[in-house]
Amino acid sequence: MFAHDLRSRSLISGAILSAVLGLAAVPAQADVSLFDQNGLKIDGALTAGVTLFTTPGSQFGAGSWTNNAGSPGKRITGHNNWSEIFLAPELKASYETENYGSFYGDVSGQFTSTGGHGEPSLISSTYGHPWMIDLENLYGGWKSAKLLEGLGLDENGLDLSGGRQSFKIADGFLISNGTNNQGKRGMFWTQSRTAFAQTGLVKVASGPVRADVFYLQNNSGNSVMQSSQYDSAKTQLVGLNVELFGNADAEEGKPAKDGASNYADRKWYAGATFFKVIGADSRGPFSFRNQTASTVTNTLTSNREGMNVFSFHIGGNPIEAIPDFSLYGNAVRETNHTANANVDADAYYIEPGYQLSNVMWTPKLSYRYAHFSGDKTPNDTRKQAYDPFFYNAITRGFGTWFIGEIVGNYVISNSNVNINQLVLSINPLDVLKLSVLAYDYRYDAPAQNSGVTSNALAKEIDFTAEWTVTDNIALSAAFGAAKAGQGYKQNVSTNSSPAGLPMNKTWLLGETSLVVKF
Repeated sequence: MFAHDLRSRSLISGAILSAVLGLAAVPAQADVSLFDQNGLKIDGALTAGVTLFTTPGSQFGAGSWTNNAGSPGKRITGHNNWSEIFLAPELKASYETENYGSFYGDVSGQFTSTGGHGEPSLISSTYGHPWMIDLENLYGGWKSAKLLEGLGLDENGLDLSGGRQSFKIADGFLISNGTNNQGKRGMFWTQSRTAFAQTGLVKVASGPVRADVFYLQNNSGNSVMQSSQYDSAKTQLVGLNVELFGNADAEEGKPAKDGASNYADRKWYAGATFFKVIGADSRGPFSFRNQTASTVTNTLTSNREGMNVFSFHIGGNPIEAIPDFSLYGNAVRETNHTANANVDADAYYIEPGYQLSNVMWTPKLSYRYAHFSGDKTPNDTRKQAYDPFFYNAITRGFGTWFIGEIVGNYVISNSNVNINQLVLSINPLDVLKLSVLAYDYRYDAPAQNSGVTSNALAKEIDFTAEWTVTDNIALSAAFGAAKAGQGYKQNVSTNSSPAGLPMNKTWLLGETSLVVKF
């Protein structure tokens, strides 16, 4: 036992130290120029990443299991060790004309692989060393350059594009990731694939106002999953997003900020989004009235066809007189009253924060309350469990929107849960951020899960490090610990087979990730 504990601690300590003390690297050049003549520019890029994980006490002692028709089959391990690796070459082209704007295109692919035991979900989707080589981006577009400035639009104020590409609204609470990174794709934590399978985008910008008109189809399907475990429903939707924003302050020696095109360049923003699902897979477990493979409420992506979704979002520093104050928030309402579906669900979060910019290491404290509705009456014909659609983790660092490195990744799916989150971060160096994140998770509707009477889901604390080694090399690491609540113990004991899985251990996690872009 002592040797086992010592080995676990050394792995976790090594993960943290590798990020904080780790790598001496030579600066790399991003987007290598391959051709640049007469307005035609062709660039190449290569992004690669590797992440290593160890999780003693997986699933609080119950361990990680293979899939058996949607239930645990064979126990894999109670201490998952695994790796995720991706390699993404990319080719970009643009052609600037004098009188007709500019044209652009992008094509990229990805190799992805998961090694070791696979990710430590109760039923692991990346067990068995999955790997895949697949297309990521394949899109083209046109920008207006200065052609429409006489109509009040900015330079490049009209941007039309279509094809296979990524698309994000605000900080990705609702729409960010067009690909489900499970099963054969093998990037459960890294989430390296984000492109939608089909897009049609119209982006418009005029001064402090910008808008998106969008058609999206996610890159999803049962074919990427192992055995009979299901991916999310294939979905087509059309929508409109309108935002008011302010550019971040300019930095000496760097290009002017462009908040109209880049989320990271916005000092603040506020917007509203509406979309309608015009088509969705409604077969099998995605059918509203199918009660054989899984129930309506447990299959989060069922009931999508015909759904209307309304969303309001804010972010950044909205009060110029208090520059150290930040406020992020989003509210989503989902309704569907078509002939074969009945949905009434909602989600929201509010996140104030304050940074002491004149104090050494500029500490920042923030608090977030996040609500994702559950189904309080799961046996009726109305679905109240929130459908999280296409959220992702990459916009604002750890905790968004996989809320918690353990529970957020491997237990919850941003539905039927209320979360209190407290974060304290410091910056010992301009390129190094250290954070402590504490979470309390509660079921919103315990009765959604058979046999669950307690709303206590879990508690977790994470310690994270994010280091920008150079403009092209980034390291991050985390150590986490979580304890199961009575509600989650009841859920697993009642609704998983075999019954009586032990869940009395503290679930630990250590991870370290390196990403390089050339």
